[in-house]
Amino acid sequence: MFYEVQGEGEAVVLIHGGFPSIDMHLRAPSIGAWTWETDFAAAYRFIAYDRRGCWRSARTESGYDLENQARDLVALLDHLEVDSVHVIGSSAGGPIAILFAAIYPERTRTLVLAGTAANLWPDEDPVTRIVKDQLDILDKRGAEAAWDNRPPGVVLSLDVLWEREEMKERGVLTEYEDRITQSLKQCTWKDLVHWYETQLRAIAAYLDRDLTDACARIAVPTRVVHGSNDREVPVSWGRDLAAKIPGAEFIMYPDESHGVVHRCSAVRKELIAFYQTNRNNP
Repeated sequence: MFYEVQGEGEAVVLIHGGFPSIDMHLRAPSIGAWTWETDFAAAYRFIAYDRRGCWRSARTESGYDLENQARDLVALLDHLEVDSVHVIGSSAGGPIAILFAAIYPERTRTLVLAGTAANLWPDEDPVTRIVKDQLDILDKRGAEAAWDNRPPGVVLSLDVLWEREEMKERGVLTEYEDRITQSLKQCTWKDLVHWYETQLRAIAAYLDRDLTDACARIAVPTRVVHGSNDREVPVSWGRDLAAKIPGAEFIMYPDESHGVVHRCSAVRKELIAFYQTNRNNP
């Protein structure tokens, strides 16, 4: 598992979003390429790690279930000799953060959930149906058949199914599509098929998972933050998530899109104040 640590003080860890994909692999940042993370590192020991199969961490054939990914974080904290931590779960990192806080309350100081939900892949969502159909092909006919029968518009990874509208909202759709075109030139057919299978297996861990019961067990100070213009995770899902967690606070940021923690300095400033309020929380 790849990780970087910067700063001193109480530990803050980010569980990032996204799913393993060849696009993510090709865009992996260079070591030490800190940008917005330095806001947290100025006052805290900020831990940024790449989830299993993501960015610079090794791709595995299995182990993507949410409970195991929570255990991945436990193993990292043990390695770093960190007893307890302020947890930030962003997007697909949110469900992992929810389970971590519910299963390991003694290791969770506070919980921040950003642009996420208790059920990120509800059955009524059209993208969920597409992914389930792809998994059915994968299980019955194999990875090559799944890739050959991929949804229209998918040329690199499934990310485009939920990212396209978000990029359009931000006004960067052309740049986004150009990047995909350039990335595709670096890929072999074998790479595309293998990573496509990995991404499907990773997403499968989120399907049919409603973490309402886990939310009810969370007993640490919790803040749910969401951008009003989020096109990947609807604001209503974030508001519903906050209602499921005892004492949780919901804050919506006007005109902000998906990824509010790394896109909005005001969010980071307010989270640092939140940590200061809950300093030394066991």
